[in-house]
Amino acid sequence: MSTRPDPSSFSDSTQIRTKSLNIVLTADLKSAVLSGHVDIVFERINKDCQSLVLDSKDLDISKIVDQTSGETLEYVLGEKVNDFGSPLSISLNPTTNGVTVYYKTSSTASGVQVLAPEQTLGGKHPYLFTQNQAIHARSIVPCQDTPGVKAPYTAELTVDKPLVAVMSAVSVKAEESETTTTYFFKQKIPIPAYLLAIVIGDIVSEKISDRVRVWSEASNIQACRSEFEGTDDILTAAEKVAGEYVWGRYDLLVLPPSFPYGGMENPCLTFVTPTLLAGDKSLVNVVAHEIAHSWTGNLVTNANWEHFWLNEGFTVFLERKILKELADKAEPGTGEAVRQAAHLHGLNSLKYAIEVFGEDNPLTALNVNLDGVDPDDAFSSVPYEKGSTLLFYLETMVGGPDVFDPFLRSYIALHAEKSITSEVFVNYFKSQFPNVEVDWETWLKSPGMPLVVPKYDDSLQQKSFEAAKAWSSGEISVEDSKSLSSKQIISALTLLHTYDNVTLETVEKLDATFHFGDSQNSEILFAWCRICIKARYEPIVDKALKFATSQGRMKFVRPIFRDLFNWNKYSQHAINVFEKNKQFYHNICRSMVEKDIQAHQANA
Repeated sequence: MSTRPDPSSFSDSTQIRTKSLNIVLTADLKSAVLSGHVDIVFERINKDCQSLVLDSKDLDISKIVDQTSGETLEYVLGEKVNDFGSPLSISLNPTTNGVTVYYKTSSTASGVQVLAPEQTLGGKHPYLFTQNQAIHARSIVPCQDTPGVKAPYTAELTVDKPLVAVMSAVSVKAEESETTTTYFFKQKIPIPAYLLAIVIGDIVSEKISDRVRVWSEASNIQACRSEFEGTDDILTAAEKVAGEYVWGRYDLLVLPPSFPYGGMENPCLTFVTPTLLAGDKSLVNVVAHEIAHSWTGNLVTNANWEHFWLNEGFTVFLERKILKELADKAEPGTGEAVRQAAHLHGLNSLKYAIEVFGEDNPLTALNVNLDGVDPDDAFSSVPYEKGSTLLFYLETMVGGPDVFDPFLRSYIALHAEKSITSEVFVNYFKSQFPNVEVDWETWLKSPGMPLVVPKYDDSLQQKSFEAAKAWSSGEISVEDSKSLSSKQIISALTLLHTYDNVTLETVEKLDATFHFGDSQNSEILFAWCRICIKARYEPIVDKALKFATSQGRMKFVRPIFRDLFNWNKYSQHAINVFEKNKQFYHNICRSMVEKDIQAHQANA
């Protein structure tokens, strides 16, 4: 077991802690390199501490100086340790309270993806974006790359014209030269390193409200604005649930298709995937999730990735509270059924994750041991859905939302700007509800499905249940496509995938009737591809592979490839298609699919 507070970080925040960062970088997108320096001000927790150990990954360090004296400091860059990078140990003078590290990033930095012009919608300029969760900030800036350390930051980012730069901070000003623009940013609220974010591209924005803008490439901007025009309403609903929004701006940036997640909650600048552009706003629940992170994750943060459920389980739970508020505003009295239907739908994701890992796999517990384990390898729906299930269970145990909601707001307010462990949450819960008995040991540390699965209100799911049951037996009516909403179709198809009696003939009839394979809704297309692959419906293979190689969202990419790997006739074909297209994917997605291939070949 690691003796450091975070097994995923070489730094030790019990000895020394970052107080602020000032990042000054120049971007060269042709070489895919960021170069410049970072000023790090720190506090010695242990007054006798004589070195500052930072996380770094493939960084080219040129020199390090004492901010006070200007003296060049000695440093040692340790050997690289797998996906964790290398420890950067800086020798400190007794009076040193800040260092400046001069460096440049690698052209293959794990937290950076640079797209060639032909990979963008505009086709004229390259595009750079970062994805630092969980431990990739160290590939962009030497830092204490642990969620247990939070610090405010300022930044200067110089880019070639006509490119635009945005960051997970408030834009302060821009200064132009003949060929470049330098953008200045300030993030006044302390954040962990994984929430540092940079985008550089030929991008534009559209105002949605005084505090919300949407960013994307120009050809896509109107579709993005239309899809996300209700973002300020979601933000207002979130404030009603969780308290005041303290970050100032809430901008959305729609990334190119290779972005590996549905969204990323970078403060002031949420990243979202273009696979949310369904045209009917049916997938904007992802925005509600990322907005909820403004409180759980960004304000109250897991102390290390072994307690990831404190970020994601709470955020899923809040997301569904927000959806309840929005539903009640649109149609009073419907919200609670909407919330519980979302919880019920989430159980399918949880079951799939546990099936993939194995029900006895310790990574399916809420608290996991990540000593020597890359947090990306542990990523799944488990902390999201098992964590939110625990919170729903606790809500029922204490007397329902009227009791639990005030507790939730007080928990957020008390622990804002802090990084905490599960123990801190459990102790706070016990202090507020001393007479409520909870088997914390089993809930937090046992693998597999949750100790208790609450009985959710399934009234809104009935149409989906009925459709899935009918379709599974070949009872198919064209009227279903008219009577079911997009969300109900997604639920019906997700349920249908769990049936073992879906024949090839049934799939052929469904395809001829509904043409789900032509849907512009990515969730519908994804669920349909999985059903067809399971039924060995060969016409889907090319369409599924086209979908899996035209976007890089791991939620879609990994299951489709896994399913095809397990279809002997097309297993090698799927591997060949991945190999041909693997440079399209972000490093995180690419490495995860490569590990899936290794696991498949080992078990073949």
